[in-house]
Amino acid sequence: MKFTIEGISELALQVKSMDRAIDFWSNKLGFPIVEQWGYESGHFHQNNKENIWATWLYVGGHTRLGLWLPRNFSPLDKIEKKKTISNWKGLYDQGGIHIHFALHIKTENFDSAIKVLTDAGIDYKVIEEVNINMQKEKRLYFKDTEDNVVEFYTLDMRGD
Repeated sequence: MKFTIEGISELALQVKSMDRAIDFWSNKLGFPIVEQWGYESGHFHQNNKENIWATWLYVGGHTRLGLWLPRNFSPLDKIEKKKTISNWKGLYDQGGIHIHFALHIKTENFDSAIKVLTDAGIDYKVIEEVNINMQKEKRLYFKDTEDNVVEFYTLDMRGD
C-alpha cells in the first residue's frame, strides 16, 4: 500500500430528505448525531439549526457518516469546479447518490445488528461464506431511505 491509512474518516451520502435520513440513520439504527450544518448563500453555517443541510453521525472507530442534501451550485461555481482542484478558490466537494458502502462490524456484534434491523422493520439479507484464507465472513446488507446499499462486514481489512 502506498499510504498508511487507518480507515475511513468520513463518508458522505447525498439524501433527498434530511428528516427521513436522520430518522433512519439516527433514530432507527442508533448512530448519534455529532454535528449539523446549514447552507446559505454558498456558505456553511454550524449554528443554523432551522435549515439543516448536512448532518454528521458517528458510526464507530475513526469514522463519521455525512448525510447531505444536494448542493445547488451557481453558474460561476460550476465553472470554478471544472478547474483543477489546486486552483479552486473554494471547496466544491459534492456527493451524488452512492450505490454501496461497507462498514466493519465485529463478529460478536453481528447478531445484535440483525436485531436492530428486525426491530426497526428494515429488510435485510445475510451472506455467510469462508474466504480464501479459510476465515468465516459475515455480511449484512440493507438499504437506507435513499436506496443506498449499506453493508455491515465482519472482515477486518487490516488482516485481509
